Parts: sequence; structure tokens; C-alpha cells
Amino acid sequence: MGSAAWAARMIIATGIGALGLGTATAVPAASAQAAGPVLAAPGIRAAAAGPAPLVRDAGAARSKRGLAAPAMSGRMLSANAERQVRARRFLRMLRHNASADAKCTSRACRTGLPMARDLAATQRAQINGYYCGPATVSEMLAQMGRRVTQVKAARQLHTTRSGTNWSDNTGYPVPNVLNRNQKKNNYVAVALPWSPTRAQVRTFETDLVADINHHGGVPLAGNAYEVPGGPHLVGNPVNQTIFHWFDIRGYQKYGAVTDYEDSVHGASSIGWAAGVPAYSSMASNAIVAILGARGYAW
Repeated sequence: MGSAAWAARMIIATGIGALGLGTATAVPAASAQAAGPVLAAPGIRAAAAGPAPLVRDAGAARSKRGLAAPAMSGRMLSANAERQVRARRFLRMLRHNASADAKCTSRACRTGLPMARDLAATQRAQINGYYCGPATVSEMLAQMGRRVTQVKAARQLHTTRSGTNWSDNTGYPVPNVLNRNQKKNNYVAVALPWSPTRAQVRTFETDLVADINHHGGVPLAGNAYEVPGGPHLVGNPVNQTIFHWFDIRGYQKYGAVTDYEDSVHGASSIGWAAGVPAYSSMASNAIVAILGARGYAW
């Protein structure tokens, strides 16, 4: 293989720590100015542990029409902006390391960017009806080589019978607990309005592709807010309002399609679990719509 192709593959294999997506790095002045203060890895990681506005993983509304994105702490906004800069730089580097090999004819080969990639299949049925958060965290950590039970994750997440909060006075529980239990990625939260823009869909696709290729691949956590008449995850009853954390484990078509696993599958405490597949794929714009009025951790 050509040296450029080798370089691209080495970047994917070793992750993007050298580019700063998971570790401290210098950022060009123009990028830093656009993104706000430049944060090293500890600062990015700490953003999930700082006090944040209370946003519960529950609610009675049958519609989320008109809802703004959840209010975010200033520290989290800065941390996410910094990670966005680093993710874009990583993808540009992959594309610039395109293969010069004459036999390289596919788009993936030409760009150095995998067209599709999935992490390990780790789906686990949530052990009760309000444990989607703990199950998702347990699944994600397993994909990063860490074993944490749902019971332990629930304790760290402060999960109650109402579920696992998006944010509260302890910070952002899901990214915070993910950060406490692994060192491959510095998780931050991205809040979305009820009707995400095309730019927000593109940002999600960038974040998805970057993370799935980071340090051998790290998953994302989606916080679904499904309402009657709106899009639902595969198998979820479309006439119900559902709040649900789920593990985003891969992509297809360079991020246009999202692959995920769902802890409802096999959950005996959930009456409609039989219709929910363990693993599913959906167009990323539909996934982002489902995340509207909540968001995702990456």
C-alpha cells in the first residue's frame, strides 16, 4: 500500500489523541477564537461534572413542538466547542491522507475515511423499566473494554424510578459517569432543539464518524425524546411519549445512517420489548429529530 494510505490507516488504528480529540493539544488561534477558551483534556472532562440546569429524563408533554434545546452550562458549551474543532481537524486529516495508489478507486479508499464502521455488539437488556441509562452506559463501557454492571452504573448516575437525568446539580450524569470509568474519550453533551437544523444534523454526523474512529472507536449516547406523531426508534410504540437513553455504535454512508443498539430488547419489564430489535439502523436526520429537545453525549 502507498505511504499515504498507510498513514491514514495508522491514524484510525491509533486514534486521535495526537490531534487532541481525546487529549490536550494546541489549537490554531483562529479556531480557538471561534470556539472560545482552549480547553485541555482535563478541562473538557470536568465540564460534565460541574453543576448544570436540571433537565429530567421524564415529562408529561405529548408534544415537544416549540421546545428549545435544554439550557447548558457555560463550561459544557466551551468544552463541546473545543471538541468540535478537534473533530473537524481529525476528519480533515483523514481526508488529506488519501491513498495515491492507482488501485484505490473507492471513495473510502480515496479519502482515507471508512464509509461504514460499527463497534462491538454489546446490547444488554435493561434489568428494569427505568434502567435505560445504566444499561446504555454499561453497553458503551463494554465497547471500550471496561466492565461496569447496570447496578453500579445506576448508582453512579443517580438513576431514580423517573430515569436518568439529562442534567442536574451534579452535572451531566451520562458523560460524567462515562468519563469516570474510561480514559479513551472525554465525553461532552450536545443539546438539540425540538426541530434540529440541517447544520445540527451535519454536526451530529461529524461527531459520529469522528468518535467511531477515535482510539479504535468510542460510542455515543443518545437521549431520545419521542412523542406521538413524531419519529420513534425502531419498534417503539409510535402513540407514546418515551424518554430513552440508547447506545450509538456505528454508522453507514459516511455518517448519513446511524447504527445503534437498544436495551429495551429482551427487557421483561417493558411490555413492548418483543418488537424492539437489539440492533437497528436509521437515517441520521431521523435520529437527530428523535434527540430533539434533549441531545447526545459524544
